[in-house]
Amino acid sequence: MGDGNPGAANAWKLGGWVPGAIALILDVAKSLVPVYLATRYLGQASGITSQISLTLVAIAPVVGHGWSPFLHFKGGKALAASWGSWIAIMGGVAIPVAFIFLGLMHGFQKNHAITVTVCLVGFLVVFLPLETHLFIALFWVANLMIIIWKHRAEYSDGLIARRWVRATMRALP
Repeated sequence: MGDGNPGAANAWKLGGWVPGAIALILDVAKSLVPVYLATRYLGQASGITSQISLTLVAIAPVVGHGWSPFLHFKGGKALAASWGSWIAIMGGVAIPVAFIFLGLMHGFQKNHAITVTVCLVGFLVVFLPLETHLFIALFWVANLMIIIWKHRAEYSDGLIARRWVRATMRALP
């Protein structure tokens, strides 16, 4: 139904805010919980095997949401699962950082693909200097590739400026 995706946005659009909020919480939790447990209890060891293992734990729920075996390897756009992994990796700091990037981009333009891509690029700029672990960079690359692939049809629309932005641009000399 809706846009055909099993994610929280579709649940919100079709069922209202209660089913949408529940779907969002579950979509975030399915990656937040295992990634948090892995980073907490497996540690952030410096060995390459540990770094790759943490990368795989972080990306697995994102891949699972994007290409669910329960949905004949079709799925959602992997946004909430991505966010859950980032929240766990960065100890919750990803919440306000995402709100800032998503809010600013959404306030200026309407193309969701560009909004989430800018947010992910912002994550790298903000988080990599704070936590210089190989698995964060590896996860970021994998996550960005998945988001670009899942939103590939939307990029051709380009930036879609909000009405207030267009009006402001027309009013400038």
